Amino acid sequence: MAQPLTLLFIHGAWHSRDCWSSVILALEKHGYRCLAPQVEFCGSETPVGSLAGSLSQIQSIITDETRNGRNVVLINHSFGGAVGCSAVKGFTEKDPSRLNDDNSGRVIGIIQLCAFMPPSKTSQYDVLRPILDSGACFHYAGPDGWELCKSDADLNDLFYNDLPLAVADSWKDRLLKQSTGCFTDRENIYAGWMDVPVCYIVTTQDHAIPVQFQEVLVAAAKKAGASITSKILEAGHSPFLSRVDETVNLVLEAVGEF
Repeated sequence: MAQPLTLLFIHGAWHSRDCWSSVILALEKHGYRCLAPQVEFCGSETPVGSLAGSLSQIQSIITDETRNGRNVVLINHSFGGAVGCSAVKGFTEKDPSRLNDDNSGRVIGIIQLCAFMPPSKTSQYDVLRPILDSGACFHYAGPDGWELCKSDADLNDLFYNDLPLAVADSWKDRLLKQSTGCFTDRENIYAGWMDVPVCYIVTTQDHAIPVQFQEVLVAAAKKAGASITSKILEAGHSPFLSRVDETVNLVLEAVGEF
């Protein structure tokens, strides 16, 4: 009998776990156990200086699931890709060092939804360095440990360009504070995308991570030796809001291929 499966959803920067609600509701109807923590890298009361706490959160969940004999697939969005991929270290067939015993579940795959996937010891700022240096990046490090968005940044266009304006406004109003220290952390970044099969969902109408940049990420992972396939979704940066059915179908396809 196949081991039961848990889908673990990791949100992106500035976002809350609530963004996954519609997708999770649909996937639960297919019988999947779905978990979506609010990860420490954003929404904390005070800024945090690294990803250590975020990884501990995610790894605690993976530990609980695998010890109960459940396999895990991570679904990571945007910056959550760097965090979720880092968290799988030691929970895979390639590296089972954190698994309880031979009967444990394990992480069997990662779904990257328009998500970053940096090499080990490479921070988000390292990945974005050319854009940061050119002044084209929509965010910057503030003086108090929070990552700030430029005053002229159109967050509706960046994050929600394929949603009705009123809906986009409502989600923009729910955005949370983002810790800069998590963008500059190199020490805790691990290329977990090298350890398990990866499905990368490319969002072709994305204004936050343009399709060309996503294609570069996929090509770099393939060149590094990752087992990665890609699927195309005609959507903006938040398809879990704008293209729920299509996102669910692609997740189901990817899970079936792991």
